[in-house]
Amino acid sequence: MKIISKIVILVVCLAPFLLLGLVYLLAPNRYNILIVGSDQRGEERARSDVLMVFSVPKSPTKPTSLITIPRDSRVDIPGYGLDKITHAYVYGDLTESSEIGNIDLTEQTVENLLDIKIHGTVEFTFESFQEIVDLIGGVWTEDGHYDGEKALAMVRDRYRAGGDFARTADQRDVFKSVLTKVKNKDTAVEVYSHLKESSKAEINIDTTRAGMFGVATYIRRFGRLSLGEIKTDFIPGQGESLYSEKFGAKLYFWVIDEEGKEKLIAETLQ
Repeated sequence: MKIISKIVILVVCLAPFLLLGLVYLLAPNRYNILIVGSDQRGEERARSDVLMVFSVPKSPTKPTSLITIPRDSRVDIPGYGLDKITHAYVYGDLTESSEIGNIDLTEQTVENLLDIKIHGTVEFTFESFQEIVDLIGGVWTEDGHYDGEKALAMVRDRYRAGGDFARTADQRDVFKSVLTKVKNKDTAVEVYSHLKESSKAEINIDTTRAGMFGVATYIRRFGRLSLGEIKTDFIPGQGESLYSEKFGAKLYFWVIDEEGKEKLIAETLQ
C-alpha cells in the first residue's frame, strides 16, 4: 500500500508538468493570423485590398513575421482557377454584410499558396480601420504620428513614389504600431470588442488554441513572451500584363517568383 501511495503522490505531483508538456507538444510551431482589409465601396462585393499574414513562432530563435501578399498576385483560387488573389474575397456566397467578403476562400487560397495553416483571421473595412486607429490614440511610424483619417489616407495611397510597394510597406509599419499599442491589456480588450461588435469588422480566433499556443510559447521562451523584432517582407515577383480568359482582356498581375517565395517561406514562416 505504501508503494501505491507513493506512486499516486508522484503522479499527482508530476501531473501539472505532464499537462504542460502535452500542451507544448500539441501547439503548432507557428501561430498564423490572416489579416484582411476590404476596399468595399457602396453596394459592390468586397475585395481584399490589404492581405497580410502575421506569424508568431513558438521558438525564440525564429523571427516573428509580417508578410504582405500583393493583392494582384496571380494564384490558383480553389474552384475558380488562376486569378488575382484579391478576387478570392469576392467569390462565393455573400456574408450578412457585403462589406465583409469570403474569408474562408481567401484563407484556403493563402494556405495553399504559402503551404501553411491559418489559425485565426482578422477582417476590417477602411472605415473600421480608421475607427480602430482613433480608438488606440493614433499610430506612430518613422514619419510621425497619424490619426485614423491620416493613417487611412497613407495606407490607401498607391499613386506616389514607390507605388504599391511603398503603400504596403506603410501598411506593415502601421500594423506594427497598432500591435505595440494592443500590448496594453485594456487597449487590447477595446480593439477586440470593436472587432467583435462592428458590422464592418470581424475576428475569428479560437481563444482556447491561442491560449495553448501562448502557454507553449511561454514555456519555450523560459517565461518571456516578448515577440522580439518583427521581420516584414512581401511575396516576391514582378508585374506583368497578361490576358485573362475569365475577363476577356489583359489585366495587371503580380507574377510570383516561386523560388523567391519558397526562400521567403523558409526564412519567415517555418
